[in-house]
Amino acid sequence: MMDEPPKHRPPNTSFKQQRLKAWQPILTAKSVLPTFFIIGILFAPLGGLLVWKDGMVTELSFDYTACSSVTTPTVIPGVSWAHPSSVGDFDPPTYVNATGPVTITVQGQVNPANIHTYQVGRCNIQLTFPVDLQPPVMMYYKLTNFYQNHRKYTKSLDYKQLGGEASSKESIISRKGCTINPADPLVYPCGLIANSMFNDTISGLTAVPTPGTEAPATGENYTFADTGIAWSTDRTKYGNYGYTNLSAIVPPPNWSIRYPSDTYSADFPPPKITEDEHFQVWMRTAGWPTFLKAYGRNDNTVLKKGTYQMTIDMNFPIDTYGGKKYIVFSTLGATGGRNNVLGIGYIIAAVLSAALGIIFTAFHIVRPRVIGDHSKISFGGEATVHTRSANRADDVGGNRIRSRYEDD
Repeated sequence: MMDEPPKHRPPNTSFKQQRLKAWQPILTAKSVLPTFFIIGILFAPLGGLLVWKDGMVTELSFDYTACSSVTTPTVIPGVSWAHPSSVGDFDPPTYVNATGPVTITVQGQVNPANIHTYQVGRCNIQLTFPVDLQPPVMMYYKLTNFYQNHRKYTKSLDYKQLGGEASSKESIISRKGCTINPADPLVYPCGLIANSMFNDTISGLTAVPTPGTEAPATGENYTFADTGIAWSTDRTKYGNYGYTNLSAIVPPPNWSIRYPSDTYSADFPPPKITEDEHFQVWMRTAGWPTFLKAYGRNDNTVLKKGTYQMTIDMNFPIDTYGGKKYIVFSTLGATGGRNNVLGIGYIIAAVLSAALGIIFTAFHIVRPRVIGDHSKISFGGEATVHTRSANRADDVGGNRIRSRYEDD
């Protein structure tokens, strides 16, 4: 009696028996070694070009954290400001806190006679640019020791509410993005990210010429636009608030000073987050505890060399978590601001590829390996390709299944 074929044997098809045609390149010394040298030849000049272009970026950054406690004009310490650029030395910036709090006045949008006032500390800063800065000129704020990458922080928002849906408190709680106490009012926009938004108000630059220097006219302003600073993909993610009853929502706790009685109203409505690019920039969380975010840009006007003044309203509390805050002015290079990581990476890749190419070429010359040497092929100590197995498998039709490594 003939043995019946196994019942669970897969059908004899090219797919089931893994006989589909495929391209299997054979990596030989002649094909691999030139690749290492080609990568080195291409990446080295590209990396050098990026590093050179990055070196042309002019940048000035300074720490103004301590300005809130300074009552006389004080030169910013050298450890608190930097000027990595190719144009020589900057004069150290100076800052001083305004005498007493400054009163901010906001008019109602419906009734301009409806006035809301609040007080903030103001920092007055004087800084000098030794050369003209060609547009585009960017202004950033920089924070340290601020962990926007914390898991709970990055999840603390509600996408539907930010998209314009007038979500109820119950639906927001059910989605588990924002942590809301059922007994508390509904916050718009809710979540830790929105509540901790950077809200220092930074002015533009006003020229203050000094005798004997080439400088712009006294009082000439250099302004920074707050549009074009957010990613285009971020601008499409948000919708304006969909709540018609503004008394049903309240601003985040850290925003409340800007609203009378800490509430929204027709005169003082919630911000239009589809137009507020400062909000959109902040909501794109940073991956590191030290980060820069764009605050403004000027794409058309040359920032002439000279001395300027600027003011910063100090709304953002920094001392509570031990961080620092900086202002950064920068021109743009081939890959954005001053960052030579990409160029150095290309140079390192080029050096490694060239070094590996030299090492492998030397090995190939000293101890070359014969391509197609069947004696090097072994399957766990089993028979080599020259050995015919007496127990070769047959298919269901009795035809012998031949391995591609067997002789005919």
